[in-house]
Amino acid sequence: MPFIRPKFRTFIHEHQEVINNERWYNDGPPLLGKAFSKKKTIQRHHKVLEIIRRAAKRETKAGNVNCASALRQLIDKLTRCKPGLRCGSLACPQCARAFQRAKVAGQKVCIKKITKNRAEKALVMANVIPLWMTYTNDQLNKLDIEEANRWLESKLAQKKFNRVMLRSTDISLEDGYYQLHWHIAMWTSNPARLTKRLKQIFSSEEKYDRPVLLTKSYDLNFLPYRDKGIKLPDLLRRNKKHLASLMLVLDQTDPLALMMLTRIRLSAQDGGLVFTRTKSK
Repeated sequence: MPFIRPKFRTFIHEHQEVINNERWYNDGPPLLGKAFSKKKTIQRHHKVLEIIRRAAKRETKAGNVNCASALRQLIDKLTRCKPGLRCGSLACPQCARAFQRAKVAGQKVCIKKITKNRAEKALVMANVIPLWMTYTNDQLNKLDIEEANRWLESKLAQKKFNRVMLRSTDISLEDGYYQLHWHIAMWTSNPARLTKRLKQIFSSEEKYDRPVLLTKSYDLNFLPYRDKGIKLPDLLRRNKKHLASLMLVLDQTDPLALMMLTRIRLSAQDGGLVFTRTKSK
C-alpha cells in the first residue's frame, strides 16, 4: 500500500516544520509529564497499532470492505512512521505528541508576552461544553472536528465575541459516549462577567447543565492538558475495542485543526511554531 500522508489544508509549512524536527519527538522541554515520555509514547504506538490490526481483522471477517481497507491504510501509515519519514497523522501517538509539544512551546512564549502587557487582567481557561455534541462509538463516522470548530466560530461571531483567544478542541469519553468540547485561554479583568457572557452564548438545555466552566490560570501548566486532544492512556484502558474507529476520525483531521486562534497568527520558524499577537483593526 502507498504511504499516505494526511491532507494538510491550511498550515502546510507549519506541519512540515514540526514533523521534520525530531526535537519534538524526543524528550526535553516542554515536558508533558512522566507518562508522556518518548519511551512510553512509543509503547503506546505499538499498542494502538495492535488494536487497529485486530479491528481490521474483525471488519474483514464481517465483510465491511471499505472500513477494513481504511484501517489497513492507517496501519501502513503508522508502521512506517520513523525519523526522516514522519507520518504527521493525529492518529499516530508519536506525531500527536510532537504537535502537542510544539504547540505548548510556542504558546508559552506568546502568552507570556501578552500577559506582560496585561498586568491588570487575569489569564483564565474557559471550558465550553455543548452537552448535545456527543457521539457513541457507532456514530464516530459523523464526527467532523473542523465542522464543529466552524460552529463554535459562528456562535462567537454572532455575539461579536472577538477578544484575543487561543482555543483547542478536546474529545473525552464520558459514560460510553464521546463528548466534544473546547478549552479557551483568554484574559479578563472580570471573570464573573465573562462567565455570564459565555453562558448567554452557550446556554443550558437543562436546569443543572454546566456548558461553561471558567478557571483562573496561576501558571502555564494547563497548556499540555489543554492541547492533548484526547486522553490516550485512558482510552487504552477503557475503550480498546472501539479505539480504532476514533483513530480513523483523527487520521482525517489536521493536527493543527484542533487549535483555533482569534487575533493571533500562527507561523513556523526554526523548526517550531510561533504565535504572534495581531494588531487590532
